Amino acid sequence: MKFGSGPLKDHLNRARRGHARFPTLVAMVAAAMLALISSAAFFQGIAVGATLAPNIMAPTVSGAINTKAPGTESFWSQLTPLEVPLTATDTYGGAVQTAAVKVASNGTHILMAVTYSDPTRSNASVTTGAPAIDQTKYPGLFYANATIHRSDQFAVWWAMSQTPGPPPCMQVGTNQHGGTSAASLAGTGNVWRWVASSTDSGGATFATAKYGAGTGPLATHLINYTHSFASDMLLNTTGFFLLGGGSSNINSTVLYTSNHAGFSPFIVYDKGVYDSTAHTWTQIIARPMTTTPSTAIAQFAPGQMYYLAIAAWDGGAHPIPAGVSVPAGMTSMADNAQTKSISTWVTMQFSGLAPGASTLTTITATAPASTITQTATSTAISVSTQISTATSTVAGAPSTSTVVSTIAAADSSNPSFQTASVVALIAMIVGLIAGMVAVGRFQGRRST
Repeated sequence: MKFGSGPLKDHLNRARRGHARFPTLVAMVAAAMLALISSAAFFQGIAVGATLAPNIMAPTVSGAINTKAPGTESFWSQLTPLEVPLTATDTYGGAVQTAAVKVASNGTHILMAVTYSDPTRSNASVTTGAPAIDQTKYPGLFYANATIHRSDQFAVWWAMSQTPGPPPCMQVGTNQHGGTSAASLAGTGNVWRWVASSTDSGGATFATAKYGAGTGPLATHLINYTHSFASDMLLNTTGFFLLGGGSSNINSTVLYTSNHAGFSPFIVYDKGVYDSTAHTWTQIIARPMTTTPSTAIAQFAPGQMYYLAIAAWDGGAHPIPAGVSVPAGMTSMADNAQTKSISTWVTMQFSGLAPGASTLTTITATAPASTITQTATSTAISVSTQISTATSTVAGAPSTSTVVSTIAAADSSNPSFQTASVVALIAMIVGLIAGMVAVGRFQGRRST
């Protein structure tokens, strides 16, 4: 529409054209920005608005755990480990600094292999003759020497929420079976705890536990251990609960109270394999993906993001670092109870696919004496490879190491990468078409 001719009408025509151009120019700029963003996302293999890939993409493998020779299964060699940094829970913890984690599924069970350094194998807890230590002055310090020591231990914490609490992930209180003190500092979790002395078939007290002090017919009988296992526990902010343990809920032959379901005490297979040459433990773990009962215990399925954390205890005697306060004459100590090494949250997802080639990326972890934080980004070296440095503080002494992990989004053969690329390409095309339409409309209006 034009306003005819004449000075006033010419002014109105110019004003109309100016106002018409403004929204058109805005549309052109917006379209150009969308095209630019989506094209950049396409070339990086990341969809616009896509979330970060998990730290571990667990594939599906063929086979099962060989209980006669755990750790020799061929599928472990197909998996790339995630090196997870650990940090001390207190002044005297932190002897274990990293752990290499592998996770997979065979369709029915979740399978894990976790390897970490430990100079000595300690499969017994010997405390006779240990001097008393003032825990108000040296909280978390446990005496050890050549003959006095604690048991090696390992634990996996599975968060029971998609919004787990902040680090420290594996630090809990000492309150058991409810109460008023906070047992968990990181929300509710299902914890699998292996103890070399008592839940492993190579332990000094394995298969000597009894049903408990209850009044049932089996109360004083030995528990029929069939294999190495990890204690299955539920932790929340009021206490921690042993699932399938105690005097009243061992198995279906014993009555259980209304406070606990009839869980199997041995549902989590965990066998520690010690390499005396490399001086490492490897925990070989398996558990059904789903369980009955299904409440108060982690359930697994493909496509879901899971948050896990790990902890390791060096129960053997190990040197006291310089500068750490201990009683006079004490030269070695041991991990026990809340004195241990812990990780931050690690994310994991089951891919449902066979193991494939992956691109190396990193997680960055900063580990002060009692906390650890994790970021999802690091110094970019190229589009597909990132390298960063993880710094951890162990008993006051900082150490630095490079942490390398497998991340699915950087693998062009991974469905997550392929989906991201397709979505980004579509967004780029839509942006270009929107820009062309806006230009066409602008040119058409100029001619009227």
